[in-house]
Amino acid sequence: MNLLLLAVGLTLLGCPQALHWGPQDPNFNETLVSGEWFLAGLASNQPKLLKEDEDARLLIHRIQVTPRALQLHLRRKVNGACVPITMTANKTKRKFQYLLENAAQNRVFLGKADPKSYIILCNHREEREKEVVAVSLLSRTPEASPDALLMFTDYCRNHGIHTTNIINVTRTGGCPPLPQPRGAEGTARTSAQLATHRSLRA
Repeated sequence: MNLLLLAVGLTLLGCPQALHWGPQDPNFNETLVSGEWFLAGLASNQPKLLKEDEDARLLIHRIQVTPRALQLHLRRKVNGACVPITMTANKTKRKFQYLLENAAQNRVFLGKADPKSYIILCNHREEREKEVVAVSLLSRTPEASPDALLMFTDYCRNHGIHTTNIINVTRTGGCPPLPQPRGAEGTARTSAQLATHRSLRA
């Protein structure tokens, strides 16, 4: 029995998919997660990803669901400025599990979900032979409910993330929308943003 438990434990540690079952309803309609979202919580096993000035910090604000993928609309901080980018997470053979385009073994899992209130997205990727886990709590309202925040904390802890590496983004500040360009100065700013966007995708 002890050997069996050890084997199961090793399987869970070596296989992120084993930790993700998706929404409780196996017939959950993924299209329900489409629309506008507010980033309410962030967590990671790599504390540096949680720093407000960290360029690698990605802030999801809208999701589009297509028959084959999730289109994730994000804002990324680059040198302190918020730059809009779009990422495509293609569906896989496993329900509620996706693979980011142009990113080897960069997986996105749809976790717990109440699409009228909140969803949890979990990202696994390998970086320098280490498994990096990042979890996002998205809310339909600027501030997530206490129940959603508690569920998010429990979810992260169950995935091996210490409570000190879980932050409430509504308290620390996220990434505000970019102002609309005005006149020549705005046009120049927009061109600079596009150039930055292209460099990120290169």
